[in-house]
Amino acid sequence: MPTAEKAATDKVLNYIETLPEWSKNICTKLRSIILEADPAITEEWKWGPHYSSKGMVCGYGAFQKHIKFTFFNGSAMNDPENLFNHCVDNEFSRSIKYITESEIDAAILTQYIRQSIAVNQKGFKRQVKDKAIIVPEDLAAAMAEDGTAQEFFDNLSYVYKKDFVELVTTAKRAETRQQRIAKVVAHCTEKRRLNDKYKK
Repeated sequence: MPTAEKAATDKVLNYIETLPEWSKNICTKLRSIILEADPAITEEWKWGPHYSSKGMVCGYGAFQKHIKFTFFNGSAMNDPENLFNHCVDNEFSRSIKYITESEIDAAILTQYIRQSIAVNQKGFKRQVKDKAIIVPEDLAAAMAEDGTAQEFFDNLSYVYKKDFVELVTTAKRAETRQQRIAKVVAHCTEKRRLNDKYKK
């Protein structure tokens, strides 16, 4: 049977139970697939539902209009079915955005989970090569106008800074980019990281 610490499992189940029906159904199905994929899987709670075997394997989280399913070692995985459709330029992780339960192919996702475990068994390590964050000029200018936001951003770890910068740089339209810059500044002014509201 898959390993699952009761405290972590309680948190995962409570988290899923609070979700809207559509996202609850998706997360319930994802959890079932993960736990059935390999008896070595351990269910944990870190920044959300999180699963490990010889290292970090995968996790998922609910957003307003989609579920993000992430393989934490996805950069070392093959993607024969072209499932990776979200945050594909991350240094290590690769994600899948699900909007409906019908998009999930249990057999294929199981193969991917087993592949992720195999990658860990081969000794995959998340070693950041360059932790320098290049902040776009327009974001830097907006941040500089708010001392509180600037100080909060400057004190963030590499990962959280990267989340904010990627939110801005992945915008496809100028209007969207400006909206995202305003969102980043607002979050930093309120001393909130990007997805804090989704972390229980």
